[in-house]
Amino acid sequence: MKAAMVTSFGPPETLRLKEVTKPVCEKNHILVAVKAIGLNFADVMARLGVYPSVPDPPFIPGLEVSGVVIEVGSEAKSFKRGDRVIAFTRQGAYAEFVSVNENHAYPIPKKMSFEEGASIGVTYLTAYHGLVTLANIRKDEKLLLHAAAGGVGTATIQIARHLGVEVFGAASSAQKLDVAYQQGMQHGFNYQTEDFERGVRQKTQGKGVDVVMDSVGGMVFRKSWRLLAPMGRYVLYGFAAVTGKRGINKLKAMKEMIVTPLVYPPNIVSKNIGLFGFNLYFLFDKVEYFKKASRQLMKWYNEKVIKPVIGARFTFDRIAEAQGFLQSRKSFGKIVVVM
Repeated sequence: MKAAMVTSFGPPETLRLKEVTKPVCEKNHILVAVKAIGLNFADVMARLGVYPSVPDPPFIPGLEVSGVVIEVGSEAKSFKRGDRVIAFTRQGAYAEFVSVNENHAYPIPKKMSFEEGASIGVTYLTAYHGLVTLANIRKDEKLLLHAAAGGVGTATIQIARHLGVEVFGAASSAQKLDVAYQQGMQHGFNYQTEDFERGVRQKTQGKGVDVVMDSVGGMVFRKSWRLLAPMGRYVLYGFAAVTGKRGINKLKAMKEMIVTPLVYPPNIVSKNIGLFGFNLYFLFDKVEYFKKASRQLMKWYNEKVIKPVIGARFTFDRIAEAQGFLQSRKSFGKIVVVM
């Protein structure tokens, strides 16, 4: 079978198509013929060699696919051949076939396309975990959302809109803000032309926001941390500020780390605020939790509460180009690679 492999840590060109052995379907696994692959910024970080627990090259990256079950292990009970599924891996998704534990796969509705299936997993579970589980956001609360036009950003806006939350979003261009407005964002700020901290203070009469969702870090963290109102919750789930267009920009990374404020525990207590950090990659064994969260997401999909925003589609032979496009920060919504 064909697989896209990270041949060495570095720029997108290090991701190359290779012929590899088709995976064996273990007794509690299902073998999936991949129809679409969902790209995530974690894939870029893996290729750069800075994502935690990434194997040494060569390895097959990728976290999520959609496809059809073609083989069922002797002890697997949840699926049968022909079932349409989304499946999650801890690396290994950039391939024509993947073998996954049945606990890490979920059925998808008949009316959901494979492209949507590859777009609804990691992004919407990230949005759900940060916004609903950790922040426990409530109706009429105020949310400040960074990278508002990205895959997680658009997913977060859709969920927040359904929950009756007022959304303040920041993005790097007017076009991206338009995408976020289309999903239901009420207030938008352009990183390139506006000071979002000043804008949020003005629009909230100096009160700030109840929840921040941040995948950027650095100076964005510094400014947003100051915007938390009493009982505010800060959810940090990435540090994209350290990456450049082709790799880790070491000078930029150093500057962003320097401006990241130290979080002093007594100040958290006196200000009545909280800080959460998470990485779904290290929650892989929370099987029952993610099954419950996925059922809720599928329910919302069927009720037309949520709908993945697919910003770009690439064929499998252009997967390195797709990753480069994601890393360039020019994309919006979810990038999908179609087999």
